[in-house]
Amino acid sequence: MSTVDLTEVFRRLGLPKHSAEIYEALEKKGALSVSMLGRGSRAHRPALYRALGALSKTGLVSRESRGKRYVYFAKDRSHLRALFEHTQKEVGKLVTERRQGDLPGAIRYFEGVGGIAAVFDDVIAHCKRGETFYRYTAERDLDEVNKYLSPDYRKRRDAKHLERWVISNPESGKRKRSRLERFVRFLGTDTESFHHNAIELIYGKRIAMIDLNTKKCIIIENEALADFQKTIFKALYKKLT
Repeated sequence: MSTVDLTEVFRRLGLPKHSAEIYEALEKKGALSVSMLGRGSRAHRPALYRALGALSKTGLVSRESRGKRYVYFAKDRSHLRALFEHTQKEVGKLVTERRQGDLPGAIRYFEGVGGIAAVFDDVIAHCKRGETFYRYTAERDLDEVNKYLSPDYRKRRDAKHLERWVISNPESGKRKRSRLERFVRFLGTDTESFHHNAIELIYGKRIAMIDLNTKKCIIIENEALADFQKTIFKALYKKLT
């Protein structure tokens, strides 16, 4: 993983500026004190302490006393996966909680990988057992989208026996394995038309839209609009082969 990639990962986790720089320095050089980290770093002492505190709290860095000073160690990068999985689960819990934002007609916004996972988790939480939801899927990279899902998304979806109707571009749709509860029809060709890198989900009283380019999402709760979109979806689905 490059420094740029690690910086972006840490940013998504909400870690302070210079966290990636400090973490990589500890990985390369082993145990270092704050003063040792400060040598050659662009970060001032308060920023170093702030980043080290956040890294320690997340478990990515550990601290050990040596005489009158503390030294810091970098933990294995496998901790990053656990942190992202925890973040996705916490976002998913927020989605299912009843709060003012969940009132009929509410509009909610989500961002990032965790936000995309939260939208798909909301489909499971909002649908009743055995219900059908509808999906327009025009992603350019199916494998990348699958990485955004919560680890147990499919298990929870299948446990509720949710049926889904899908309108997809051929490139993605033909890669989806046949299932009794999933029905896929295609719009456009492999190289033209339905490749906007976006997803729309229609379920229960809700509509969710995901922009995969910016990783920004919106959920609209409005029964009339959801029913309106279901009618349009079904009419188009019947015309496709």
